[in-house]
Amino acid sequence: MLGNVVDHRSDRTCPEIDAVFEPSSHDNAQRPDGTFYFDMAEVEKAPNGFHVTELYDTTIREAVLRAERKWTFAVTVYLYDKGRRTLG
Repeated sequence: MLGNVVDHRSDRTCPEIDAVFEPSSHDNAQRPDGTFYFDMAEVEKAPNGFHVTELYDTTIREAVLRAERKWTFAVTVYLYDKGRRTLG
């Protein structure tokens, strides 16, 4: 499920992207009271847990749908310019 989106594109209107996915618990995002938005335990107990993965030469729509459909825990999608291939 989609937890967060971080946009690193130079043209934020272009729908063609490279996407990187990480569990949102890696974000360490905290509420004002200090509690975390995303729980690492959800990733650890999930049979489809992972650390980082990518989807290159895709669209924002496809990346968001993948986050929504593939994982049962919150996932952060990092958006990059198409062709950037940030994981190598």
